[in-house]
Amino acid sequence: MKGNKKILVVALLLLLISVTFTTYAIYKTAASGNAEVTAAIWDVEFKDGTTTLSSTYTLTFSGTDCSNTHVAEGKIAPGATCTKTITLDAGSSEVDVAYTASAATANITATKGGNPVSTDGANAFSVNLTPANDTITYSAGTRTKDISVEIVWAGTDDSDTDSVNGADTALNGATISVPITLVAKQVIPGS
Repeated sequence: MKGNKKILVVALLLLLISVTFTTYAIYKTAASGNAEVTAAIWDVEFKDGTTTLSSTYTLTFSGTDCSNTHVAEGKIAPGATCTKTITLDAGSSEVDVAYTASAATANITATKGGNPVSTDGANAFSVNLTPANDTITYSAGTRTKDISVEIVWAGTDDSDTDSVNGADTALNGATISVPITLVAKQVIPGS
């Protein structure tokens, strides 16, 4: 009987081991694939009339842009103003577009005959950008916004300001350059 008990114990152990390591089946379904979504279109340009401005542009004021009494058309002088319109065209953009326009009047430069001319001491130059910031909403029918760029050269007729008058006179015939930065960006949803 002792041999039968050993066989019985071994058989019982083998039965327990086989039950423990047996895999059980379940119903299972799996699928794998791709989720797809189409990115919205970004189509934004700054334009001077029909000309698209590049990332480094020159906006030239001429003709009726500078139409002042007592100053040749297309020119600026102390006491005169020049105005031009830049158009932000959001074309077929499918997002809201916010923009800012700014001028660095502290960095105005002038050149005459290819040589720099100092603007120090001259009557002040100012630049008005209107509107300086705004948003074009995607749902809006018109996808453009006009930005008025106005350059003003202050002027005085005061005998006590001979140094200012001399500095203004030194700029005659010079090309005056005003740095203007235009930035358009997508409006982030939820912000």
